[in-house]
Amino acid sequence: MVTTTAASNQLVLLALCCCACFSVLRSSNHTLIFQKESNFRNCSCISSIPDCVVARANLGCNCRTVLSKDIDKASPTFSHSSKLVVWVSDTTTVGLLLNYSSVPSLTLSLCNPDAVLTEYLVIFGLKELSVTNPTANVYPLQNLTIYSTRGAVVESPLQNGTGFSFYISFLNMALLNGDSKLKAYSVPDVTNIAEYFPDLQYDTTSLPSDTGSSLVTFIYV
Repeated sequence: MVTTTAASNQLVLLALCCCACFSVLRSSNHTLIFQKESNFRNCSCISSIPDCVVARANLGCNCRTVLSKDIDKASPTFSHSSKLVVWVSDTTTVGLLLNYSSVPSLTLSLCNPDAVLTEYLVIFGLKELSVTNPTANVYPLQNLTIYSTRGAVVESPLQNGTGFSFYISFLNMALLNGDSKLKAYSVPDVTNIAEYFPDLQYDTTSLPSDTGSSLVTFIYV
């Protein structure tokens, strides 16, 4: 009886360990996208890859090539429900990829030594933002979690739990330079985004027809 009980306990522990290992692997899964010449590599990774090390990404992730001509700005190809990492070498091309996409957790890493000029991205449903610049002396890594004014973390895109039905963020790409602190300002309860912000330069046709009560966030440096 003692032997049987001990064996059963070992099986239980083994099962728990397997579950724990599976959970760790699952939680580390993420999508990595980087530019290759005029196209993109879309990679599924189960572990972190050092920023901008393309050879490691090709070896350690499952990657496929996506042609730039296949990406339609008005209807984004890349819409994610989990973590997305983007290595930025050309802000214009990345704008084609990310503008008006839905990404709850986004990491942007600069892989170009040239300074990034002011250029805006419009992201739907953004909850968490990380910005890395390996060459920056002041702010090489910055993180931002978007909160509503009611103190609740934005749970996911198109979520009613915090009282907002839609989330939209405007990102200044100059934040990739890493020479100043990341800042964010949110405006709650916006029922008509185009009417509330008439001077914003963006494609209003890319917004859903019904944005309800929106939380609009500006992320800048």
